[in-house]
Amino acid sequence: MSATSSPLSQTNDWMLYSQGRARQRSAGLFAAIVLVLAFAVLIDGLLSHMRGGGSYRLEMLAGTTEAVSGPIGSAPAVASDMRAFPIPKDAPLSFEFHGFFTSYWFGTGMWRGSVHVSETAPSGTYALAVGLEGQPSSSFQTYTISVARDESEQDRQSLSLVRRWTGWNPFILAGILAALGIGTGSGCFFLGRRCSALLADMGLAEIIKVQPEGDLFRVFAVTGKRAIEGKSFVVYDDDMQKLGKVIYDKEKNGISEGLFVNAGHGLPKAGSFIAFWEHVVPEAKPLRRGLFAPLLQKGFSAAQRSPRAEGTAGPESTSKTGPVHEADGQGEAGRQSAAQPAAEGQNGHNEREGR
Repeated sequence: MSATSSPLSQTNDWMLYSQGRARQRSAGLFAAIVLVLAFAVLIDGLLSHMRGGGSYRLEMLAGTTEAVSGPIGSAPAVASDMRAFPIPKDAPLSFEFHGFFTSYWFGTGMWRGSVHVSETAPSGTYALAVGLEGQPSSSFQTYTISVARDESEQDRQSLSLVRRWTGWNPFILAGILAALGIGTGSGCFFLGRRCSALLADMGLAEIIKVQPEGDLFRVFAVTGKRAIEGKSFVVYDDDMQKLGKVIYDKEKNGISEGLFVNAGHGLPKAGSFIAFWEHVVPEAKPLRRGLFAPLLQKGFSAAQRSPRAEGTAGPESTSKTGPVHEADGQGEAGRQSAAQPAAEGQNGHNEREGR
């Protein structure tokens, strides 16, 4: 440890803080990259959906069936009025009508059916116009159907760049990436809270901004609502090497300001620290931080107070071994008292024989 190094640099709290901050930055960078990728993949999926006409473009394999639906219009309709025209006429497509139903959103009439692609259909792009007989051709709903022989060919024909390159549905891939990015970002948030708590224990406030002010530098540090006592405080860099002192000026909305006095050891920057408070060594308590710490601590205290935690053998040993030791003592005393008259009687007998 150098002469300008703080003793805090050798504490466990500082080691934990350094590791936690490094992990937080790595997690934050990873989450940002993943979320940007998720957004880019989602945009690719939306653009391909719009270029293909939304639900009017179907990507199908030979021998498969896809459900479709469309509006009826204002005129009443019966099943015999439904018409379907493949384009071109010899396209390997067929339409099967399933019935009418009421729209879920606006209550208008809708038809429902399915499109089937022949098992011998060659790869290519076809169309199918579906509508009611007697209505203008402009009211017919036209589907663009891209037919492929296998899934790899279907991926190559996709309008989505992501699907052509990876074979993944862009919306599914975007959802997976978003979940991964949000999960990592949540971990980054909790790591930040952990680091802030460690800084508070060490009595440090992190500098977030430095700007020149005449011959001095004004520094801004996050202190929250914690009271600050004094005017002059030591400033350390991100390796806990002393840089100089700061003269406390004011606090506003949890941000404290001060003027840095250069001691010739370098200038502070964002990420440096000001020692506003004393280092507080927390008591060794289990789970002193965490969402469920109060409940677990309460259960831990209750377990310590329970008879099982104190040990059930104690009372039993008192009730059993105690009387046993007393009985042994009483028996020994009884034997000694009984032996004493016997010895006295024997001595008296010997004395009479001597006389």
